[in-house]
Amino acid sequence: MKRVFGLIVILAFASACAVDSLAQSGRVKRTESPKDETKGEVKDEAKDKPQDKARANDDKPLTLKDGIARAIIKSKPNPGYPPEARSYGVRGVVKLRIILGADGKVGDKVEVLEGLPHGVTEEAIKAARRIKFESARKDGRPVSQYVIVFYHFNLY
Repeated sequence: MKRVFGLIVILAFASACAVDSLAQSGRVKRTESPKDETKGEVKDEAKDKPQDKARANDDKPLTLKDGIARAIIKSKPNPGYPPEARSYGVRGVVKLRIILGADGKVGDKVEVLEGLPHGVTEEAIKAARRIKFESARKDGRPVSQYVIVFYHFNLY
């Protein structure tokens, strides 16, 4: 139940961030009164323009199935091993799905596909956010790409 609530909170935050970033980029224009007096619905001035729809689809992260030249990871920092996890003997793999953005930055949304307890997953997420890469390309333009990264935690 806690996981479901956590995912709902994360998704709500991510959608709010997406709306804000679209408003800042100029793709969606906010009006003084967001309600339409006749219907009581939120107005979106950009939704009727076909070029804005095409541009909005460009920001969608792609996969290799979409015919892109994959991103090139320049550096993948190693995560720290939390002392508590070491004392409990935690070992295994953390599997994350991240977005390597067209802007050269790792996306805010990190999806944990497989995690480990005692702060290990959080350390892997911190390390994933520091990944340096060259953006994926489609038709010569940089695009965002989904990737899955693995972090192995072993005690020696």
